[in-house]
Amino acid sequence: MIDLRALHRDLRARHGPQGWWWPGEEPFEIAIGAVLVQRSRWEQAATALARVREAGLLDAAALAAAEEEQVRELVRAAGFPRSKPRRVQALARWWDERAEAAHRLDDARLRDALIGIEGVGEETADAISLYCFSRPAFVCDEYARRLLRARGAEVPASYRAFRRVLGPALERARFEVAELGELHGLIVEDGKLRGR
Repeated sequence: MIDLRALHRDLRARHGPQGWWWPGEEPFEIAIGAVLVQRSRWEQAATALARVREAGLLDAAALAAAEEEQVRELVRAAGFPRSKPRRVQALARWWDERAEAAHRLDDARLRDALIGIEGVGEETADAISLYCFSRPAFVCDEYARRLLRARGAEVPASYRAFRRVLGPALERARFEVAELGELHGLIVEDGKLRGR
């Protein structure tokens, strides 16, 4: 089993401190970015997010109430022009109606609630749980898969199975939420550098 504490130390020594890594100033902005970046490069998602901000729609109620055609034009840079506008607005509706109460849910119920939003899968739910609600979550993304596989860890095909296999290593590591956020950032940074 992989020693995630040792991995964190190694990556931090190699890439330096990353801090609270996910880009964005407010939790809702981070959550929308997590949906926009799905199957896109961050540069594309950032362009779409900037257009949403410039249109004055980086507010859950305003974005939920906007015309879908307007949202489609604003988020076009992130790709998937038929599904992403719907998904972004579904998240905005949920955020406007339920995000405040979601802070009182336990970690598992919050994750389930997020997965229940159209377009929010397990990876996106874990990212939103971690970076928007400060919940302990390990983002089992493709960067993590590649890195842990290269270090000899068992990496099952499904997200759910990968998450389950990592459970004991995460229990042993006893990370604080901020450390999990930094570890994800370190893994992404390492993956980007290795991809060059």
